[in-house]
Amino acid sequence: MNKRKKLRELITDSRTYYVPGVFDCIGAISAEQTGFETVSISGNAIAASVFGLPDLGLITMSEVVEASARIAASVTIPVIADADTGYGTAMNFRRTVECFERRGIAGIHVEDQISPKKCAYYGGLHEVVPAEEQVKKLKAGLDAREDPDFCVIARTDALVSFGVEEAVRRANLYLEAGADMAFVVGCRTRQEMETLARRVEGPLMVIINDTSELNRFTKQDFADMGVKFVMYAATLRCLQLRQSREALAALREAGNTRAVLGRLASAAEFQALTGLEAAQELERRFS
Repeated sequence: MNKRKKLRELITDSRTYYVPGVFDCIGAISAEQTGFETVSISGNAIAASVFGLPDLGLITMSEVVEASARIAASVTIPVIADADTGYGTAMNFRRTVECFERRGIAGIHVEDQISPKKCAYYGGLHEVVPAEEQVKKLKAGLDAREDPDFCVIARTDALVSFGVEEAVRRANLYLEAGADMAFVVGCRTRQEMETLARRVEGPLMVIINDTSELNRFTKQDFADMGVKFVMYAATLRCLQLRQSREALAALREAGNTRAVLGRLASAAEFQALTGLEAAQELERRFS
């Protein structure tokens, strides 16, 4: 099935899906092979993994598009990319939609933070643009779509600074404007999440911090609440950072990697992930 049609099917069916955050092809392929139906690429992850920068709006639209396109091409499942604030005005967002769509991305999410944005988990208040301004930006981007199955997910960061009522209001305004899903950032309690799921009049995506109390809930819990997509954006990159440091520290201290061998994938596993056997068969066939 076409990746965009698949993503639209995931958004519109009755199931709840988990969406791991990835930042490279290894993570995306691993997620697909583990059975996940879709993945997300965050701007935070691209800023850190490609440029070693914090998520403060320092990377450009074209840099995110290029990184996302490479990851999307490595898997058969749909990939959702982070379009930050749309990279400028309503007209800028039109071009953002065009560029992501033409590079094979299945969908994007765009937020209502002021520009330049900052990662929602850096703390402090989340400054957002007027809702009416964001509605106009969304409509401009939606109008630029060539493929009606290209999904535009509207994110609001209003919850932390302005409360659940404003988050609900904005989510519904964005859905009414034509967004395919509402994405509310900053949920801290089950009560907040249940309120959002009950009052947002369309599919709802939320993001879970691994260290938050919401991380104790199961897929069934989120399904019972009525949440459509549950994103774990930071899990893989935080895991890689910790395990990389531990393995390198062991190597530096002992002069070998025996202490961490049990945590390393084998050469055969890595080769299987990259499709070596299939590539070699093609090489034999056409050489």
